[in-house]
Amino acid sequence: MSRARSASLVVVLGALACASCSNKTLSGLVPDEPPTVTLTSGPVDTVSAPQSWLVDISWVGSDPDGHIDHYEYAIDPPTAKQARFAQAETAWVATHETHVVAHFHASHPDGYGPGATASEFHVFVLRAIDDRHVASPRVVRAFYAYTIAPDVWITRPMPNELLRVQVPVPFTVEWDGDDPDGAGSRRPASYRTRLLDMDDPANQAYLVDPDSLLRGGEASGWAGWTTQSGDSSSLSINDAQLVPGRSGLFAVVAVDEAGATTPYILLDRNLLQFSVEPPNAGAPRIHIFSVLEDFTYSSGGFYVDPSREIPLQTTVDERLRINWDATPAAGHVAVASRWMIDGDPFDETPRSGPDDLNHWSTPGPANSGLTMPVLSTGTHRLYVEIRDDFGDRSLAIVRFETITLNPTAELLVVNDTRLEVDKFVSDPSHQVPDVYTRPWPSATELDTFLFARGGYPWRGTKNPTSGVISPPGLLAGYAFDTLGTRRGLQDAAQAAPLSVLASYRHVLWLVDTQGATYNLTQDQTIFPITTLRAMSGPGLTSTLAAYVLMGGQVWLAGGGSAYASLAQFDKRNNNLGLITVFDHPTFGELGPGRPMYDAAHVRSSLGVTTALAAPQRSPAATGGWSGHGPDGTLSAPDYSLAPAAMRFRDPGIDPIPPTRMPSQGNFYYTTNTGFGFVLDPNVIVEDFGPDPGTTRLEAALDTVYDVTSVALPSPSAPVMLYYHGRENAPFVYTGFDPWAWSHGDCQGLVDFVLGDIWKLPKSAPGARTARNVSMRTPRPVSSRRLDPRSTRP
Repeated sequence: MSRARSASLVVVLGALACASCSNKTLSGLVPDEPPTVTLTSGPVDTVSAPQSWLVDISWVGSDPDGHIDHYEYAIDPPTAKQARFAQAETAWVATHETHVVAHFHASHPDGYGPGATASEFHVFVLRAIDDRHVASPRVVRAFYAYTIAPDVWITRPMPNELLRVQVPVPFTVEWDGDDPDGAGSRRPASYRTRLLDMDDPANQAYLVDPDSLLRGGEASGWAGWTTQSGDSSSLSINDAQLVPGRSGLFAVVAVDEAGATTPYILLDRNLLQFSVEPPNAGAPRIHIFSVLEDFTYSSGGFYVDPSREIPLQTTVDERLRINWDATPAAGHVAVASRWMIDGDPFDETPRSGPDDLNHWSTPGPANSGLTMPVLSTGTHRLYVEIRDDFGDRSLAIVRFETITLNPTAELLVVNDTRLEVDKFVSDPSHQVPDVYTRPWPSATELDTFLFARGGYPWRGTKNPTSGVISPPGLLAGYAFDTLGTRRGLQDAAQAAPLSVLASYRHVLWLVDTQGATYNLTQDQTIFPITTLRAMSGPGLTSTLAAYVLMGGQVWLAGGGSAYASLAQFDKRNNNLGLITVFDHPTFGELGPGRPMYDAAHVRSSLGVTTALAAPQRSPAATGGWSGHGPDGTLSAPDYSLAPAAMRFRDPGIDPIPPTRMPSQGNFYYTTNTGFGFVLDPNVIVEDFGPDPGTTRLEAALDTVYDVTSVALPSPSAPVMLYYHGRENAPFVYTGFDPWAWSHGDCQGLVDFVLGDIWKLPKSAPGARTARNVSMRTPRPVSSRRLDPRSTRP
């Protein structure tokens, strides 16, 4: 093998595969980590095999969260140029051993007989594959007949085989080197580096055949290359060498004491292709996150433009933790952060003391945060500055509108469904709607089913057309108000402002299965997005989460409720067939800042699907606990009062409603419905000891209902949960539509949550008329997505 065949290696990296539920991690809340492998090699043997040399290569592998399944190695994989023209593919050899004797043939020997050597080299590449099919970083090593070649790899910015890294100027390139057979140290004796301007057409050939850069260096005595000591493993590149808007190429090779040079140049290892960004583009991009929001600025810079403010509505207390970190520009490192509240970010006056929050804090780590102090009612601003190692700085601004939980009423029902609306094509007088074309209920039918006082003529009926008296709705007799979110607002998230929620002790939030799938890419006049989905996503703030943080109690119900709150975090390669999976440990779709994680306490993974199944009261719903809740005064409900099962509607006890034609039984007696269920084990245990010196560990999350179906990957999955721990106000989650079952079971479920869990009184049906909450269109302060374009000054 000649140097023309040296190794710009093309290797297909291992990918995470999840072919079934069994491949999902159950090992807690630690993200999957790739395995590691360390390679060692013995002496080079040039005696045993004439015109060849043997190398005894061994290695050690480990996996921090599993075990190594096998190893894969390749000898002399094809170069980038060969792969580009489909001349060769990497031939990996799988093995369970940790040792191999590599036989390298001297195709151009310096002599013949025992001890034959050659000036050429061979390349050995190794990787470990763990039990989840994740590959370790590759170990690359080159062997001459007389020595082991030194290795080098760029660590910052990380090189990419396909893409140019965007960098500001100045920036620093850093690398690590290794000389396996160095005397007394594995540090190479020196490094050779070269910086090239890629806007020079003559340099474009190095992207196609990187090894030609090595061949040219050897032929010219390394003309154009810079040599530096092995004690130094970085180089700063300034604007005198490259100007903004141009592209460059940076190469580094290691040299050992014997004079051997790293014999390969790899676009993803020791050859960096980059483009220089415009001035001021190198400032770090700040990431602000808490239980209420998760926002990353699209650009850096120190600007106080109002368009860069992150709006939050929150309570007047000190429980909210605001965290921050930053993504620095390539070749930069975020090194420090500081913060102030309601001050002038251009004022550098030192703080007068610990209570002086209006001036900059002492600089601390770049990745940091603070627990917000008690704020007065009104508007406040938190300023966060993060600097990098080149002095570039960025400013984040969080604008707080503080609201006090001051309930004047017991219950607000947020109707966030997107069911079929009435149409009156056949009756312009709007007295009798057209025949419904979708399954029961329509929007009007659900209103009647839930909210009707009962005892009044039922309008718009078709079977019969008149003389029908409406029955009481499921909530008849409870004191409640209703808030419909289908209001045609430009920002649907504004339909449920925190200022309205804060007027109630309890909120029942309903989202149907179909409505939860609507998104902003669709025609909003036909498929309007739900308010819960509109406020749940990267860079958005959730008034539902803020309400729970304030101490409000929530019942989040409906087959689409979990999906609407998590859909914008979905990573499709994690889904299992028809089951949409939201995972915390591995994929991070289910995580802090999302009500299903923070408030409902689903900390493993959650699945959403449509299935033929009926929920059964869980054997685990035994109750018996006391002293729970944030203030230690909460006692368990009587779970026996919940329906033993949610049964499908039956013509014998649930006659088809008069709003439907007799021929529409298939729209009423349906069996497939949407479910949001816990997919993996999810045990939540907290300390309920009455004082700091007493430990009493007990379950803080109860499973109320399970669901069983052949469509689900587990024989019994929790589908209704009740959190009653210390971390937030009691929270009930029901992952199915509470209107999809026999009327008696639906009524029993509502009475159980409202009456037994929430202890709300119920008078005779019709004792109180439900009131629709009337609101002016609110200012867009509680939840909005910052337009990346508007965040630029």
